[in-house]
Amino acid sequence: MYTKNIKITIQYDGTCYSGWQIQKNQDTIQGKLKECVESIVHQNNINIIGSGRTDSGVHALGQVANFKVKSNMSDNDFKKAINSKLPKDIKILKSEIVDFDFNSRFSALKREYIYKLKKTVSPFDYKYFWNYKYDINLDRLNECAQIVLNNNNFSNFCRHSPEIDNYSCLVESSLWELKDDYFIYTVKANRFLHHMVRMLVGTMLDTSRGRISISDFSKLFNINVKNNMVLTAPSKGLFLSKVYYE
Repeated sequence: MYTKNIKITIQYDGTCYSGWQIQKNQDTIQGKLKECVESIVHQNNINIIGSGRTDSGVHALGQVANFKVKSNMSDNDFKKAINSKLPKDIKILKSEIVDFDFNSRFSALKREYIYKLKKTVSPFDYKYFWNYKYDINLDRLNECAQIVLNNNNFSNFCRHSPEIDNYSCLVESSLWELKDDYFIYTVKANRFLHHMVRMLVGTMLDTSRGRISISDFSKLFNINVKNNMVLTAPSKGLFLSKVYYE
């Protein structure tokens, strides 16, 4: 019988991991967390539920997960104990005892991603930025971002799977900005599809450099148009920034 439902907020550098979800013979974020929690509470089959799955090489500033255990430990003790066993590229920022009906995936109302790129990267930041070598037109990017905001059919901006039959996402914010020497795209929605942000970013940048027109970009939100113009950006520039529960 479980006695606690623990919610954790996690940061990680996804460079050396095959994504969030446990995979056989692969290092994953979920797998590392499961190993650590099970060793701390001396229980098997702990289910680490993530707010969403990040792909191989994708990072997180504020991923959220939860797990149920039988334990007398306090919420802060969980944070300290798990961090003492985790590798240095994964860190628990916060741990909380929450109601038993809380589920980090299904209780989430919105998620926010950011994507970062720059034209010149240093040896110290190449793992976290797309080194984009072409000219960038910020005005055109934000024309595209506004089109993203005004649409909800993202069937051309995802990797298709037999498990998915709903391609509707309600985008709340979509904006490109120039900050110091890099560009950042921020997008918030109720849900995201597999590879959706990376496909949007890659295709918006192709529009920025004139490889496709604004009109053609807009047409990609029509379910009857094929996505042969869609470019997928590299994973290393993508971060799960925040998960919203209220």
